[in-house]
Amino acid sequence: MRPTGTPAQSQRPAFAVRRPGDLGVAPDGSGGPKPSGRQGTPIGPADPGALVAALGAYLDRTLGAAGAGSASVIVRRPRIPPAEAGVAVCAGEPSPRWLERVARRTGLRPSLRGRAGRGPAASVAVTLLDRWDPSTLEATPAEFDVLAVMATFNESDIVEDVLDTLREDQVRVHVIDNWSTDGTHEALVRRAAADPGLTVERFPAGGSSGTFELEAILSRVEQVAHSSGADWVVNQDADEIRQSPWPGVSLRRALFALDRFGFNCADFTVMNFRPVADTWDGSRSLAESFSWFEFGAGVQADFVQRKAWKPQPIPVRFAATGGHDTSFAGRRIFPYKFLNRHYPIRSSAHGRRKVLRERQGRWSAAERERGWHVHYDGFSDASEFLWRPDHLHRFDSLPALDERLLIERLTGAGLPANPFAGEALGG
Repeated sequence: MRPTGTPAQSQRPAFAVRRPGDLGVAPDGSGGPKPSGRQGTPIGPADPGALVAALGAYLDRTLGAAGAGSASVIVRRPRIPPAEAGVAVCAGEPSPRWLERVARRTGLRPSLRGRAGRGPAASVAVTLLDRWDPSTLEATPAEFDVLAVMATFNESDIVEDVLDTLREDQVRVHVIDNWSTDGTHEALVRRAAADPGLTVERFPAGGSSGTFELEAILSRVEQVAHSSGADWVVNQDADEIRQSPWPGVSLRRALFALDRFGFNCADFTVMNFRPVADTWDGSRSLAESFSWFEFGAGVQADFVQRKAWKPQPIPVRFAATGGHDTSFAGRRIFPYKFLNRHYPIRSSAHGRRKVLRERQGRWSAAERERGWHVHYDGFSDASEFLWRPDHLHRFDSLPALDERLLIERLTGAGLPANPFAGEALGG
């Protein structure tokens, strides 16, 4: 895809740019002072033109796969995107008059705004125009049913907080507890007795096998999802908060919008929130307690997170992919990724208990031979389980994040480990 309005021999537009504010990391990627702790997975400086080109490659791939039109990157106005464009990307500040002309001729209207460009060089305003505005839809019907199927093992310090987030959004929850030993199951049973929107089972039904057998658990998730009668299902972990791609739009409302827009599957961007100090005691919510994150740790599975879907006439399968890729005939994945705010380690004490005692010794040997369960291999008794904030990104709100990392959080484009052609930039 060649950006509209640029010569064929040049993919680098002449952007109007400004210096960015706080990027969440030091401009040179080093962060100045060097506090102790684990180094995150920083993403280095990125030219805004290269980022917009990576976004164009992502949209070409995902729009084409979903049958949702083409992408159009506008780097010089007053050029108008073609009518068949599913998304138009405007690099630079669009004028109200130009936006009115685009809307009148194509039906494309501003949806998400932010900036592109990391590091000391420059950033450029970016506006995405599309036909997917949840505010244009009718109110979400009371009968619109979203079910989160949540697997748990020893998450008693956070499971109530995660349940609160889902239940306040009128999302039903079915928990598959893998024989927790820390009171997680007992707390869930007590809550379920007073909440008809929460159901709980233990798996395997005959008792603990002593081994974490992920594929078997996910096969059970497949069964529950298919028999649920829900309009949409979310494959949810107990240490995750899932969020809509639109600021101020709830998860359930966003899935209703996807349904109305003709999509039946949602992908997610992984944001791993990290403890930078030993302050976690469970007295405050996850959102209040953790502000620093890094994007997915650099494996291909972090860029394939198709974990919400509309149930189909035949069972939807994903267990063989470790739960990452929900596959079915006629799948139409919405191009904008939802957020998976992941809180796997909350303190150094929690990290040592979870990783060294409750996880590493319980992995299925057969699944390890397939390359699964490698994400904690870098941890040992010598690990601090605290991260350096100078190698992480700060999260205060979605609009504030979009002023720094709109393209990366919405699509994964521009992240150095992105495995798709034309979408990765060096770290």
